[in-house]
Amino acid sequence: MGIDRQVMEVAVAHGVDFLLKATTPDIAAHVHANRLVAAVAAGEAGAAEVARVVVGEYHAHTAEVAAFATLAARHPQRPVAGYFLDLARLVLDCEPPLLACASALGRSADEIRGERPPAGMRAFGSLMGWLAMRAGPAEAACAIRADLLLWCGVCSALTDALRASDSPLPEPVTDYFELFRSAPDRFVDGAREVAAFGLAHGESPAMVEYAVAQVEPVLAGFWSAALDPTARGSR
Repeated sequence: MGIDRQVMEVAVAHGVDFLLKATTPDIAAHVHANRLVAAVAAGEAGAAEVARVVVGEYHAHTAEVAAFATLAARHPQRPVAGYFLDLARLVLDCEPPLLACASALGRSADEIRGERPPAGMRAFGSLMGWLAMRAGPAEAACAIRADLLLWCGVCSALTDALRASDSPLPEPVTDYFELFRSAPDRFVDGAREVAAFGLAHGESPAMVEYAVAQVEPVLAGFWSAALDPTARGSR
């Protein structure tokens, strides 16, 4: 009995390591293809485009907190619930600097609350809703891990482009994106334990890979919508 359990634990550990490797996104390619970063670096985008990102981010926060709370309620076991509740707290902690960023761009909290994000940004909320209601722990954790890695990769490049601009934006703007210069280890590394839990309880690696595959095009559409707010999202 003890040997069988040990064999299963080894198999799950091997499986989760393989899964994380398979679902780690190509951050460099995602950043290289980012149209907003390229436009800011070329001096072709600035305050107006970043303000659209701020609106999209504000509404994305609502979707994220709701999704993480729902995932914690659907999967109340350790370590799953704690992981997603901590993610919700992380997002909530980002609200004050986001509002400071908006204020520096001349937008009040009421204004961005009442403004509908561009269509290409709204797909992110749909993705979060799908994860909240349908995903298992491994699906959700691996998808969020990919989201963090890609989002922070772009934010790092965008911060550099904004700071190098001939027409720099107010400090609270660049400070906000600076917050995401690197993905938090707590959530990138912590996804492994949650994914292992999901695999041990029967989640399909193929379904996890499918969930993760949705993330990159949705984020690419989110950033591109800052330049072309009439474009439709990928979902």
